Amino acid sequence: MGIDWEEPEKLVKPAPNYRTLVKRNLEILSYDFVRERYNHSMKQAENYATKLLGDYPRPKYWEYMEKLNKVFRQLDRFGVKNYLEFMHHVETKEKFEEFHSEVGLSTRDIIRTVKYLFFWVLPSEKYLRELIDADNQEHLEYVTTLRKNGVRFTLDILEKCRTKKGRQIIAKETGVPEDFIYDLVNRADFTRMPYISGKTVKHYFGGGYNNHVETLGKTRQCRFEPTN
Repeated sequence: MGIDWEEPEKLVKPAPNYRTLVKRNLEILSYDFVRERYNHSMKQAENYATKLLGDYPRPKYWEYMEKLNKVFRQLDRFGVKNYLEFMHHVETKEKFEEFHSEVGLSTRDIIRTVKYLFFWVLPSEKYLRELIDADNQEHLEYVTTLRKNGVRFTLDILEKCRTKKGRQIIAKETGVPEDFIYDLVNRADFTRMPYISGKTVKHYFGGGYNNHVETLGKTRQCRFEPTN
């Protein structure tokens, strides 16, 4: 008997619907650096959730962590290698229903895990224009030029410009100053943390928090190593 999707579609909120949530996860996982650094095995996923949520002072986070880790242990026993493979198992409602029956997890457990990946684990994707001063016409023009050359989102600039060589290539191709690209990479780096908005990043940098990307990578234990 198939799943009645009325209740599961409510569970995915604040995402608009299940299809959109899955699509967003898969789009984020399509970036090379995301697959290299974020695509945890199930044992790594359990360890990460424990470190991420285990120190919260509120019991509700501990309960949330335990529910997630129970799923990761079950997925590991089932032979799921990593997040990407898990997402492919549930990328359509038809696949979801088949997987739900085979792996022995509840609909709520699976949807909770899909949401957790989007809101807590995978880096968020934001427009680069959200990170800059909208009153600075020169910077707006730089961002427009980058967009026309395929660097539109925070994940695009982290993918292509997290190394000095990558920044030099994009600067040469677009005419956008390398220093501006470097600053934008730093700002985009902040958005990898859960629930950090572009507006928050502008506040940080407006207040003088303007370290270079190598330092930021170390202090925030980033999963890629930016290089000079």
